Amino acid sequence: MTSTQSLFIRAIGIATLMAMPAMALAEVTSPFYNTNQNPLIQLHGLPPLEKGIVMKSGSTSANVILDITSNSISEIEQQEQIILDGETYRLNLMFRHGLTQPVFGMKGVEIGIDIPFVSHRGGTLDGFIRNWHDAFGLTNSERDQFQDDQLHYQYRRNGATAFRMLNTSNNIGDIRLSAAWQLACRRADETDCSALRASLKLPSGKAKKLSGSGGLDFSLAHSTTRTYQRYTFNYGGGLLLNGRSDLFDEQQKALVGFANAGVNYQPGRFPWMVLKAQLDSHSAMYDSALKNLGSDSVQINIGGSVRFANKMVLDIGVVEDLVTSTVPDVAFHFALRMQHQQ
Repeated sequence: MTSTQSLFIRAIGIATLMAMPAMALAEVTSPFYNTNQNPLIQLHGLPPLEKGIVMKSGSTSANVILDITSNSISEIEQQEQIILDGETYRLNLMFRHGLTQPVFGMKGVEIGIDIPFVSHRGGTLDGFIRNWHDAFGLTNSERDQFQDDQLHYQYRRNGATAFRMLNTSNNIGDIRLSAAWQLACRRADETDCSALRASLKLPSGKAKKLSGSGGLDFSLAHSTTRTYQRYTFNYGGGLLLNGRSDLFDEQQKALVGFANAGVNYQPGRFPWMVLKAQLDSHSAMYDSALKNLGSDSVQINIGGSVRFANKMVLDIGVVEDLVTSTVPDVAFHFALRMQHQQ
């Protein structure tokens, strides 16, 4: 077992043990909790889509989220060149809690923390993904340029190498603190709810290991959840304010917009299962001639959720790029979600 695998297994075990005494009915209609996992985009505090329903007073949720991303990008434009060939594993321990006391006279307040662990390595998925693309008639043109299962992340500008990674890297990522306020909600059935969400990303990661930007990032978002019979819609958007960065500071955008929209469908014959599709987008994160860094991004996540014994939910999703080269061509999303309601 590699040191990376051992780290992930220990982290999952800790989160599960923390949540085990509090497990109860878990919510299956939450959106996929992931964003663009491009190694140079995930450095920043781009917040994933969350429901328009904040945690109820005294309730706590614990989530273990794993995103496995296969990168295969090679692009040259003007005086810039980027190579992203490798796999990124991002394990996120996510906790949310609904406060029992009003804050500044406001009820319906939720606080949270995300603790990520980031690993970049050569991986083992190249052959599998090549076969996946062949089966669905998708192109492997860029993937065929690289040797299987190698790690090569590099960015050059004006003839100079600004960043290069050839060896496996494991590190804690940038911890993110969050808060949410319930703006409106039909609490009787929660069929129409909206919330204001804010987050602050702390510089706990390391830019040279691509686990953090090295700066403070702040985001503000509005999210909405609406349910019509067997369909639940989650959507929202907001702005990300990037602080100073230890990597590409002169090129990063100070302000980035983002928007998300997802639909969930619960089949009548299978009440334990929910099918999901979700779009996640954001404006350009960097001032760059390269499409990979300097273009707007759109990705689609397709999959579903399975509820186990009314105690926990497992999300499984496959992420594909809708705007070529702005998002890794394949990512796999897994989330184990547990919730305690007082």
